[in-house]
Amino acid sequence: YYIARRYKIGETNGDLLIYHVILTLKPFCHKPFELVVDFTHTCSDNRFRTEFLQKWFVVLPQVAYENIHGAYLYNCNSWVREYTKFHDRILMPLKGNRKLVFIDTPSRLNDFISPDQQKLPG
Repeated sequence: YYIARRYKIGETNGDLLIYHVILTLKPFCHKPFELVVDFTHTCSDNRFRTEFLQKWFVVLPQVAYENIHGAYLYNCNSWVREYTKFHDRILMPLKGNRKLVFIDTPSRLNDFISPDQQKLPG
């Protein structure tokens, strides 16, 4: 579960964030796993710079892409939509990917992940 609004451009070391994500996924990426990205209350302060966004696709191990069962993007606001349009070329590999699911309500997340398995932050 990744909470996008907690990343602040200029305050968070992007390389350390990637390192943390890789370490967090390491025990799970060799078997099927799911990822929830929460975009609630995100804005330009929480964006990844273009070069940093590109780096995600290079440094994450291929096995993580192969074993991700689903990526659930929760509460995408208009700013997130504009950001993805602007970076369309970088995000092209994700377009049309059936593993990518946009979620607008918590109950819709329940359709994909059982509530007792969500382990969402309080």
